[in-house]
Amino acid sequence: MRYGYFDNKNREYVIDRVNTPVPWTNYIGVNDICAVLSQTADGYVFYQSPQYHRITRFRPNAPISRPGHYVYLRDDDTGEYWSISWQPVGKDLTKAKYECRHGLSYSKYRCDYQDISASQTVFIPLNEPVELWDVVLKNNGTRPRRLSVYSYLEFSFHQIDMDNQNFQMSLYASGSSYADGIIEYDLYYEELGYQWFTSSFEPDGFDCLRDSFLGAYRDESNPVAVEKGECSGSFEKTGNHCAVLQKKLVLQPGEDVRLTFLLGEGKREAAVSVRKKYSDPANVDKAFSDLAAFWEEKLGKLQVGTPNQGMNTSLNIWNLYQSEVNILFSRFASFVEVGGRTGLGFRDTSQDAMTIASSNPEKCRKRIVELCRGLTQQGYGLHLFQPEWFDPKLRGKQQSFKSPTVVPTPSREEMIHSIKDACSDDALWLIAAISEYIKETGEVSLLDETVTYADGGEDTVYQHMMRILDFSDKQVGATGICKGLRADWNDCLNLGGGESAMVSFLHYWAIRHFLDLSRFIGKTEETEKYEKMAAKVKKACNDNLWDGEWYIRGITANGRKIGTHNDQEGKVHIESNTWAVFSGVADPDRAVKAMDSVDKYLYTKYGLMLNAPSYTKSDDEIGFVTRVYPGVKENGSIFSHPNPWAWCAEATLGRGDRAMKFYNALLPYNQNDEIEVRQSEPYSYCQFVMGKDHTAFGRARHPFMTGSGGWAYFAATRYLLGVRPDFDCLIVDPCIPKDWSGFDVTRVWRGAAYQIHVENPSGVSKGVKTIELDGKAVSGGIPVQKAGTQHRVKVVMG
Repeated sequence: MRYGYFDNKNREYVIDRVNTPVPWTNYIGVNDICAVLSQTADGYVFYQSPQYHRITRFRPNAPISRPGHYVYLRDDDTGEYWSISWQPVGKDLTKAKYECRHGLSYSKYRCDYQDISASQTVFIPLNEPVELWDVVLKNNGTRPRRLSVYSYLEFSFHQIDMDNQNFQMSLYASGSSYADGIIEYDLYYEELGYQWFTSSFEPDGFDCLRDSFLGAYRDESNPVAVEKGECSGSFEKTGNHCAVLQKKLVLQPGEDVRLTFLLGEGKREAAVSVRKKYSDPANVDKAFSDLAAFWEEKLGKLQVGTPNQGMNTSLNIWNLYQSEVNILFSRFASFVEVGGRTGLGFRDTSQDAMTIASSNPEKCRKRIVELCRGLTQQGYGLHLFQPEWFDPKLRGKQQSFKSPTVVPTPSREEMIHSIKDACSDDALWLIAAISEYIKETGEVSLLDETVTYADGGEDTVYQHMMRILDFSDKQVGATGICKGLRADWNDCLNLGGGESAMVSFLHYWAIRHFLDLSRFIGKTEETEKYEKMAAKVKKACNDNLWDGEWYIRGITANGRKIGTHNDQEGKVHIESNTWAVFSGVADPDRAVKAMDSVDKYLYTKYGLMLNAPSYTKSDDEIGFVTRVYPGVKENGSIFSHPNPWAWCAEATLGRGDRAMKFYNALLPYNQNDEIEVRQSEPYSYCQFVMGKDHTAFGRARHPFMTGSGGWAYFAATRYLLGVRPDFDCLIVDPCIPKDWSGFDVTRVWRGAAYQIHVENPSGVSKGVKTIELDGKAVSGGIPVQKAGTQHRVKVVMG
């Protein structure tokens, strides 16, 4: 069953059946202010932090997601009313036509009902803390229409925990007022706790109190003010507050009108100039075109043309967009993670920074520095922390609720977790993030930048990298395999004092990244030490982790191996086997056997399961994973994040057909006509898909906020299509299906543009016979070219 389609020309996903099985969300905003909105305009907006500076209220996990950012229309002759987005009024879909277009940092809602066509485009200008609702109405009938237009949103107390729990504070420390066409929302306990809402027109009515606008025993679907056709002019200190502005219109046949609603940060005075600016439709159009140009520049860094249309749509638009949303907003703003916690997850943010350095090097660099500050002197990272804790600009200043960007600062003891709280994989990801950033930008000087540690002291970024590698070298068990500590990426596989196969493979991979970097910059004094370390790790892995057909997952604190041929449950795990191959630990024979086992035991038509068979018997020696329902999340689901690791592993083996088989299975695009199964968005990778041991096999959950997006982009572009930067050249080394005759890639690298055309006359999966740069043969990689220049690259496989 299909609920929408991909409009690649406009870079939109068009939802023409708006009653989707679950909300289909989008992210609005690219800087300080951000909104998460669904296909029915439900959702919320926040400023910098969804936990500490929520602006509008949202009730999660409800039968109908509400409230949102709504526009009501009322026929003042008949009294009938509806909303431009299908919800909250919810008109009969056989009598009214609704559509939502989710675009890049905007959503557009359209409605045709009783000869009135209406649209509401919600977006946030690039560099202003204001959300715009661009509303257009047109009378398509033959008679004049008297209409009333009403905005609606519900304000939230900034501190989300107080908003949800502490009504003694939130209800009695918030107020609202109206003057000169502007609603002001005031949080009394916060010196700068103000928002405003206004419009491009002079209102004919207003309401600031939610309960007055909605009425007793009503909700957003049937507000009493809209039903009556008149607002009550309500406002008050204390209570629940909303932003309703009413405008009465008369539209002649064929006439249209354009209105703008604005939601912004600050006191009423701040709204005056912004209101004046966006009362001119030309300025609204300019802000929208600037937003489009912002994304055009990002997407233009890498565009592909392959025989796989789903891959083209994903890589050219949606996969990068999802990855950018993650690096911009971390993981804690969605309809699932609704702001109850915020900050940077060390492992998540490291991988986000690694995977999209091409489109957002500035943000990736910022994240790398923040992560270095979140590293302890011992070499492990704080699993979750606020960058503000270690920002030199804020250090030593007394923080209070006076700042709109405030994040309460814990004590030094609270900040610096003991090693018992450390996750063994966290910091290792940062090694590759730094390496990939330098490959992309050439900014070797980053390594010499001095950055503090979380627990005091400072060092260069390069020294931070060595601390990370040395920490994992010391934290090993009896067999020389890295300890699992609190967790090792799989948070539910709590090996504790046991040993993690995945982390040892990851350690080896990180050492290889570091060695390549140290050789490139001539730091040969470290080379010998880390070459010996790498050899030791590789030997320990191959001596202790091979089980005959695949690599085991780990060793418990009591010395029991898990993920062996003797196990009835959790026999084969994706993490250890893909990383054994991708890291380079496995020799060719073992690598082939390991990935054959992944295909045999873990493959499904919706992607690769995390482990199989699922655990059904609780076993605390292994961890909480054995208490998760079979086929759900960490216990036998199709966990999306590690799926691209399998694509990379198969690409290193040169098996393009299988790599593409795995890629296509997980690709959301390919489930667009199976929404009765998938349910979730077909334009976003989801955290997981229910595995075959669950009755809802194929159902996807938790879109957008997952490392799956970044890894899918990284794996597909750099290992399947094989276009990836090195420190001093651009490598083209594809691994594709044998029946592909070729493909094209446009890649901007260090300011130069490369039009890469790949031909596959011999029908191979891997292997490059010749490379030409501007008609001249080159060997190895493509040398760095002058910024601002354009070049043609021809690659013949064979």
